[in-house]
Amino acid sequence: MKITVTAISKFQRYFPARTTEIEFPGSTLFDFISWVRDEYGLDISAHRNIKITHNSVMTKDFAVPLNDGDRVSFIPIVAGG
Repeated sequence: MKITVTAISKFQRYFPARTTEIEFPGSTLFDFISWVRDEYGLDISAHRNIKITHNSVMTKDFAVPLNDGDRVSFIPIVAGG
């Protein structure tokens, strides 16, 4: 299935472009995150300040199924003043 990935700021370095369409062989967001780690080197466990969206909605439910055409974003949490 094809998944559109958007990687913001420091996460852009892991992908060919800020927004990339990827052919993904798995079925859940958890599978996708594991696959991205293996294929692209982005290990989210190494980043404390990260939010993940699935179809523009923040999620912590990594068991959610993915479908062809879904969008996943990796967004750093930024603070400042």
